[in-house]
Amino acid sequence: MPQTMTSADLRVRNQVRLLRAVHDAAAPFTRAEAARLLGIGRNTAAALVGELEQARLLHEVPAESSGRGRPTTLLVPHPEGPLAFAVDFREDTWTLASVALGGAITELESGEHDRTPAVFARIRAAIARHEDERLAVVGFATSGPIRDGHRLHISHLGWDEVELGTLIGADWPTTVIDNDARLAGLAESRRGALRGMGTAMHFHIDFDIGGTLLLAGDAQRGGHNIAGEFGHMPLTGSGLTCMCGVRGCWSLDVGANALVRRFGEQPGYGTGRELAREILRRAEDGDPEAGAALDENAAALGRGLGALANALDPEAISLSGLGVDLIRLRRSLIEASCAEFLMAFRRDEPPRIVPGTVGDAGPLTGAAEIAWDAILTPEWVKSRQ
Repeated sequence: MPQTMTSADLRVRNQVRLLRAVHDAAAPFTRAEAARLLGIGRNTAAALVGELEQARLLHEVPAESSGRGRPTTLLVPHPEGPLAFAVDFREDTWTLASVALGGAITELESGEHDRTPAVFARIRAAIARHEDERLAVVGFATSGPIRDGHRLHISHLGWDEVELGTLIGADWPTTVIDNDARLAGLAESRRGALRGMGTAMHFHIDFDIGGTLLLAGDAQRGGHNIAGEFGHMPLTGSGLTCMCGVRGCWSLDVGANALVRRFGEQPGYGTGRELAREILRRAEDGDPEAGAALDENAAALGRGLGALANALDPEAISLSGLGVDLIRLRRSLIEASCAEFLMAFRRDEPPRIVPGTVGDAGPLTGAAEIAWDAILTPEWVKSRQ
């Protein structure tokens, strides 16, 4: 039988609800607004705020004066409160940032790496240089699927079934880790273009394309934590063999590597992103060869989105990374190609294709979100009191 919730359990549950509301809010709000938002009385809200202030989790600051009367105060993170760290690990670079309650991100350190697992030791050393007693959890975004939550596979780097337990060991702070494309989608769902959507999709385009299906704001992970590898579906008819071992992957036609290959250059994870940006600049200036490479990328993107929309019926699709540039430079081509691959009855109401608003910080922001998800639990909040 389920256990009866005690008054102490209910109080901690409401404390977590209030902290979550402050974290998720687009702007600070008042104690009275907190009471309405949580459906509790003002006296209860005042008690919760007092308890969380004492635990150094929340703080009240005066709002800007709006005339006569008692000054209003706003609920904000406590200046001595906990911090999360977020790591964005990509094929060639890494970034470390600190993140306060509410999502404010401060970059701490970044660097390039040699594409070997030894980079994890460098990231751990960077964390050690900045950590103190305020650090609660590290959220880690990595550029490859993580099977069953611990076996990392990054085909671009030749990493096959790398055991995360040997890379993130006992000397690390509490760390939660997930795929970068999925976390970019989570960031858009909580803080960007997909906020409030019931069913949506997000695609992060860097060297290639990865994505996630979002249901009620939650990025879907699948039975083995590796859902969302849409880039490894044969959606566009490519005859090339992917580094993942599959022939015809969508990712071979979309992203920086596809742009570079179509332009006659050799794709490479050290320089591919810079070459792709140069191709985009040349296409925007009217270079015909660069324009043709961009057209192929955009058309392939649209075709894949149309096929996936047939299966998953999203309200909207957001794009980040190079996807923002593709929308800006070739929106009509993307939408036309998407419509061509939609079932006929869907074409009158195609899904909206929008640029993400979180920007290149999507994976880092998503990593911060899963870190704070690990913090904002009854067990953790209870431990602070």
